[in-house]
Amino acid sequence: MTLRQSVNKRKGKWGRVKEFESIERALIVDKDLKEKMMKEISKQKVITPTSVCQRYQVRMHVAKEIIKELETSGQIVFHKKTAYTKVYKAVEV
Repeated sequence: MTLRQSVNKRKGKWGRVKEFESIERALIVDKDLKEKMMKEISKQKVITPTSVCQRYQVRMHVAKEIIKELETSGQIVFHKKTAYTKVYKAVEV
């Protein structure tokens, strides 16, 4: 076995090939979806923009705007701010 054959024998794929799927998220929310979101979000225990974004397939700034609307209307309250996200919770009756 020559040196070249031994080098070629050791070569191999060591890592996995990553595949990315592009996710289409809504930029504009229609009236029916917005009403549904308002009802369901106000009943959740913990609310973050990421959870709203993933659950309803909307973009992040749309989720933040809806959360801000719910906060100003008094349906949810600000709970805690972490390094990157704000955590909200439902108003206890």
